[in-house]
Amino acid sequence: MQFKRLFAGVAAAATMLGGLAIGAATANAEDATADTITINGDVNGREFTAYLLGEYTNPVVSNGAVTSVDFNQSTAWDPSIETAAQTAAAVDPAITIPAQYKGNELAWIASLSQTSDAARLRAFADALSKATSKPAASTTVTGADGTAGISGLTPGYYLVIDSNGAPIMVGTNIKVGDTVYTTLNGETLATAFAKPTQPTKPGKTVTGDTEGTVSLGDVLGYTITGVIPGNPSGETLTMKFKDVASKGLTLPSTKDGFNVMIGEAVYDGYTLKQTIDATTKETTTEFDLGDVKAFAGQTVTITYDATVNEDALDTVNNTAYVYDPHTNQYVEEGTPVENKLHSFNFTKQDADGNTLAGAEFTIYGDNIDEDYTANGGVTTVTSGADGKVTFKGLAAGTYTVKETKVPAGYLQNVKPEFTVTIGKDGNATFGTDTWGLVNTNAQTIKNVKSVTQLPLTGAAGITMLIVVALLLGGAGALIGVRSHGLKRQLNA
Repeated sequence: MQFKRLFAGVAAAATMLGGLAIGAATANAEDATADTITINGDVNGREFTAYLLGEYTNPVVSNGAVTSVDFNQSTAWDPSIETAAQTAAAVDPAITIPAQYKGNELAWIASLSQTSDAARLRAFADALSKATSKPAASTTVTGADGTAGISGLTPGYYLVIDSNGAPIMVGTNIKVGDTVYTTLNGETLATAFAKPTQPTKPGKTVTGDTEGTVSLGDVLGYTITGVIPGNPSGETLTMKFKDVASKGLTLPSTKDGFNVMIGEAVYDGYTLKQTIDATTKETTTEFDLGDVKAFAGQTVTITYDATVNEDALDTVNNTAYVYDPHTNQYVEEGTPVENKLHSFNFTKQDADGNTLAGAEFTIYGDNIDEDYTANGGVTTVTSGADGKVTFKGLAAGTYTVKETKVPAGYLQNVKPEFTVTIGKDGNATFGTDTWGLVNTNAQTIKNVKSVTQLPLTGAAGITMLIVVALLLGGAGALIGVRSHGLKRQLNA
């Protein structure tokens, strides 16, 4: 039996059934063959055997690409392809196969939707996978290193039986003359994807950080990913993800703050449950996707934003878990995503090296803003009796520190201003100031009571010399004025 221009539809239906990796530009591969099918994905240790559904005949080539092909539908199946199609039609709600598909039932299967008719397509493939009589089997291959290649096939469309997963429908490349075509109507041939049979470790990534570090008030974008496992039985497949965020992170509390996608489509059919531990302040968010058997093999992507808040200490971290529907437990823990918060401190001293209280310092930087202060960041700190000044909750980067209030009894116009650069490892490097009052090694900052206490080297020394010169110049001018006045009095 033959049918034409429907092969691409059958391929599309197979995407749901077996995770078929179809979809690329129409092109020819110089080293491609027409007798091989490659299965990629979660294949290690799994056995794959291919059975012919129908041979290619009468391919039509237009503008360098195959646009349609006929089939010789195999009659070696028992139950037959016709009977398997009837099984698919009987799935609730039962329907009747249109009369025009009599003897051409594979064409009807090709016309079904892989979403709304997913149960019918699964029933068709399952019926054939359990057939007592089949076409001659290919060589059975065992997957290794993420791939399984079945070769020596007659060019055509095949049902591949997976020893530990759902059956896969996939076609070989098409050979016309000496040319091998690797696509049909834009759909890639000869390659399929085997769905995982168990939940895989969820992925977790974060954006908005600076080399793995964050500041208070930073908004971080988190992404959780996971693959829905295969479901050979066709029974209910419940999928859940759990996200556990450490103290120091403020998460959305309603579905409006989360985006869940299956494949490329937004998925809103999930329920959200969130709890915050009163002791640890950890936030646990559970995403119950419900029955997702129609999406087996597709990737779930969950995204949301979280703000680093005042409870953050040295680190904030986040871990994702995935649920095993077979054991009803969360079994796979993803690698935690961790971001660090850094701090730096220095000691305020007088010219003799004694600790000095009452000096006020203010920090400035790109991420020192309203969000920083709104989430516990302190921008102005006053030295205590021990002279210590500490700024906390900072990401890697360069900051400017200014002394904004000098203790009473010290030169009020001599205010150190300097930079502090924090590396991603937390090491702080201090820059110098104009007055030479910053000891970059000891990380001490001094105040002086007179210009004579300023260092005599560098810019500060030059500054002091200018000041002294100005003072001397002023004194000389005053003496000159007084001398001139006295002379006028004597001559009067």
